[in-house]
Amino acid sequence: MQDLRIEWLDDPATFFRRHADALAAIGASAFAQPAPVMGHQVADRFAKATLAQILRLDGEIVGFGLFDRLRSGLWVVEGRAIAPAHQRGGLGTRCFRDFLDTTGANAVATVTRNPAICRMMAAEFRTVLPDLSSDRPLRTLHHSGIATAVRHYAGHLGADVAELPFIRNRYPGGLYGVRDPGLRMPSPEISRDPSCGVITVGVGRKPPQAGG
Repeated sequence: MQDLRIEWLDDPATFFRRHADALAAIGASAFAQPAPVMGHQVADRFAKATLAQILRLDGEIVGFGLFDRLRSGLWVVEGRAIAPAHQRGGLGTRCFRDFLDTTGANAVATVTRNPAICRMMAAEFRTVLPDLSSDRPLRTLHHSGIATAVRHYAGHLGADVAELPFIRNRYPGGLYGVRDPGLRMPSPEISRDPSCGVITVGVGRKPPQAGG
């Protein structure tokens, strides 16, 4: 049986410098991008993060999560990636829950074009944006907690407020190639533009389920 360990580090930038090639390779394989291109993006995300979650399987680095807490108290996900060989089996969900348990985060924001990330948020929080269970996924945009989180996160990103909650040119050149999960998003802003992401927010963490 393989030994999975989750490590928490408060100096992500230094860790990246020590393991740059391995971390860039994980990002490149997870998002189907050339390693040199993804290396710059991974380096940028590690530089922005103040807390890093490192996944090791039998000692080998197989994934990471990068987080920052804004002055408002909102936690933001600067980046996450797991090597494709280890993406099944609920590892991503397990790591996200470990992040929530470790930090006590009650409001989290990120940018994605992957409906699986939206569903993961919905499993953990009472109110989410976008709400993919609704025929109006953006109906929660004006919920007070969601609206505040979107505003603070948009300021953190320097995003165009006129476009919110969509972030244009978030992924220059697109991600994933023909397997782009954004094609399954119900918002045409996402499905028709491979460079576009949506601010995804969860507020009010649900209580843990018995046996969960």
